[in-house]
Amino acid sequence: MDKPQSKYYLLYLFLLLNSLLLNLYPSNAELCNRKDKKVLLEIQEAMGNPASLASSWNLATDCCTGWAITCDSNGRVTSFFAFKSDAYFNIPFSIGRLKYLQSFQFITSPNLHGPLPHTLTKLKLLRNLRVSYTNLNGSIPSFLGKITTLNSLDLSYNNLTGPIPSSLGNLHNLYDLDLSVNRLTGSIPATFNSSNLPNPFGLHLALNKFSGLIPQSVGTVNLTFIELAVNNFTGDATFLFGKEKTGLTYVSLSRNSFSFDFSKVAIPNSLVDLDISNNQIFGSLPPSIILPPFDEFNISYNKLCGRIPTGGFLQEFDASAFMDNQCLCGNPLSPCT
Repeated sequence: MDKPQSKYYLLYLFLLLNSLLLNLYPSNAELCNRKDKKVLLEIQEAMGNPASLASSWNLATDCCTGWAITCDSNGRVTSFFAFKSDAYFNIPFSIGRLKYLQSFQFITSPNLHGPLPHTLTKLKLLRNLRVSYTNLNGSIPSFLGKITTLNSLDLSYNNLTGPIPSSLGNLHNLYDLDLSVNRLTGSIPATFNSSNLPNPFGLHLALNKFSGLIPQSVGTVNLTFIELAVNNFTGDATFLFGKEKTGLTYVSLSRNSFSFDFSKVAIPNSLVDLDISNNQIFGSLPPSIILPPFDEFNISYNKLCGRIPTGGFLQEFDASAFMDNQCLCGNPLSPCT
């Protein structure tokens, strides 16, 4: 082969190889994996192509450059944030094809409806799942208990009904569960125990239609935050407290029908927010209640009696935090006689 032919042949090979490499590996100009980009386009179309995604996702050029999408070094989508759509839509089944997805959020889309797609179980790396401030309806699917990689599950501010599936107790990597502001019923599953949920754990169930007794097993969980306000739970809740619960910072039991002797409660020093108002709780205030430096404190509208302890931080709160009990007395209420 003469030199001119050899020159053109080598140039041809170079161009061919370069074309193959560009197809196999996205360039810096287009880092986003094509398969992942196709799924994101399907989600955007299902949401009615809202203006909120035009710049935040940047699918017109490279989705990995949008501020609401995160990719790994290989251009695979690892997280996305979708918000502010007025279109009527379901979460597309194709979301299960984002196999490197670790976190996703759908929020503030009031016409997102229907159940969660079963294809979520294909997301083997998923850590955080949030669908809130939408019209997500139906029951919480039991298959969520199969996504054992989850650290955080937030389905708050939706239209969900039915009980909490016991399978959620299988989420042994879960740190935080928020199901507040729905229409959920039943009680807390007995599968919520320290064997199944070994990590520090926050439980948010406020403003639902839960009722009945809380299983004693819930008291074995390493609770950091428990919010049960505005339901119809009944019976005992003393086991939610304890001096050994050194990570517990927030307890809200208000507006339920709890009935137990408050004098038997051991208040941990870590507690900074306590609201047990509007229940049927009786007895006196335990001595340990003076120790935590509370930021928020409310024990009003119960059947508590006896002298309000002094020497701690309770007198920093006004009478409204203690009012309408059976016979509480002392500062900041009327003197004891």
